[in-house]
Amino acid sequence: MKRILTLALVAAFVLGVAGFASAKEVQMKAQFVHMLQWTDNTDFTDDNNEDDFKADQRVRVYFDYVASESLNAVLGFEINSEWGNAGEGGALATDGDTVLVKHAYTNFVVPGTSVNVRLGLQPVAWKGAYGNPIFDDDAAGIIVTSPITDQVSLALGWVRAYDDLKAGTADGATEDDMDIFTAILPVQGDGFGVTPYVIYSQLGKDGFNALTATDMVTPGLVSMAPVAVDDNVTAWWGGVNFELSMFDPFTFKGDVIYGTVDGDEEANDRSGWFMDLGAEYKMDFGTLGLALVYGTGDDDDLSDGSEAMPVLNDSGFGLTHLGFSGATTGGYDSALGTARYDMWAIGAYLADFSFVENLSHKLIVVYGQGTTDGEAVKGYAGNFGPSITDEDSFVEVNFDSTYQIYENLACIVELGYINLDLDEDVWGTDDTDDALKAAFYLKYDF
Repeated sequence: MKRILTLALVAAFVLGVAGFASAKEVQMKAQFVHMLQWTDNTDFTDDNNEDDFKADQRVRVYFDYVASESLNAVLGFEINSEWGNAGEGGALATDGDTVLVKHAYTNFVVPGTSVNVRLGLQPVAWKGAYGNPIFDDDAAGIIVTSPITDQVSLALGWVRAYDDLKAGTADGATEDDMDIFTAILPVQGDGFGVTPYVIYSQLGKDGFNALTATDMVTPGLVSMAPVAVDDNVTAWWGGVNFELSMFDPFTFKGDVIYGTVDGDEEANDRSGWFMDLGAEYKMDFGTLGLALVYGTGDDDDLSDGSEAMPVLNDSGFGLTHLGFSGATTGGYDSALGTARYDMWAIGAYLADFSFVENLSHKLIVVYGQGTTDGEAVKGYAGNFGPSITDEDSFVEVNFDSTYQIYENLACIVELGYINLDLDEDVWGTDDTDDALKAAFYLKYDF
C-alpha cells in the first residue's frame, strides 16, 4: 500500500511539474550529503550504551516555480536515511516513507510597492555573529519585508510555532497554541551593518503544562524547577547584531540579547543575557579570529525562576561542531547542552588556511566555564538543568578540513575533542571521560 501511495504521489508531482513548466520557469537545486561518523563519550561517561559509529545521509531538493521577478513559489523535500535504519529506509531493500516537506512557501511583491511577502513553511532565523542562539531553523508563518531607505529595511513576521500542545494524553485533552511575532530592522551602511530586533511569544497555559512534563519541546523556555500554571505564559527577546568591516583587514562582529519568560508563577520565570563578540584579522594565508561568549546563569535560589536567557531551540549557535551546533549535518552536536547557554567561553581560531590547492582547514580552541551557581544543582535530578556550573570548566578543540574535489563536490572532515572538568562537590563525582568525534562527509551541491 505504501508503494502504491508513493507512486501516486510521484506521478502527481511529475505531472504538476510538467504543468508548471509549460507556462513558467522551474528552477531546481539540491544537496546530497553522505556521512560516516564515529563518536565516543558524548555524555562524558565511558559506557557501553552509546552507539559509537553511524552512517547517514541527507538529501534536500528544492523546486522554485518562477512566474516573474515578483512572484515565485518554493517546494523543498528532505530525505534522511540512516544506513541500516529500517524506519528511515536505510535497511536492506532501502524502502522507507521518510520523505519530509522541508519548505513550501509562496513569495511575492505587493503590486505597485516594494513590499515583499513570504508565507508558508520557510527558513526563519535572526542574524547572529556565529549563528543566533534563540532560533535558526524552519517554521510556518508569514514574513513581510519592506525597504525604508536604501540602507534601512523593516521585516515583520508571525510564526505559528505549535497548534496542538496537549496537557495530557486522554481523549478531549485541551490543545493549546504558541505564536511568535517579530520585528527586524536591518541597517546596512558603508563598512558596517546593524540589525536590531524584538520577538514576542505567547504560549497557552495547557501547552506550557504539557511542555514541563517533557524535555522534548522547547526546553529552553523552562526554568529548572517549573510548576503548573493557571494562565498563559509569555516570552520576549530584544537583541542587536552588528558587524564592522570598515577597518579592513580587521572585522568585528557580535550580538547582545536579552530574553525573558513570564511563567505565571515565579518559579517558572526565566530571564537573562547572552553576548558574544568576534574579532577577525584576514591575512594572506588565512583568517585569525578571537571569539568571546557570555551567558548569564541561575543563582542558588530555584524558587524565583531561572536567570539563564530563554531560547526556542539550540540549533543556531555554531561556534564549534561538537560542544555547540556547528556540525555540517546529521551528526551529534551540542554536547555541552547549549539550550541554556549559561556559560562564558573564549575561543581562538585560524580559518581558511591551506597548504595544498583546493584543501582548506580551520582550527579552533575554546576554553569555558559555567555561570550557574554550583549550589543550585547539588542533588538536582530534573530535565532542565545545566551541563556545567561555575565550578566546572571545559576545553574543546576542533580541526576541520574541506577538500574541493570538483566545483560542486566537497569532502569534509570534522575532528572534535572536549575535556570536561566537573567539580566533585557539586555533582558527587568528577569521573568524566573525554568526548571525541570524527566525521567524514561527501557533499554534492547542484
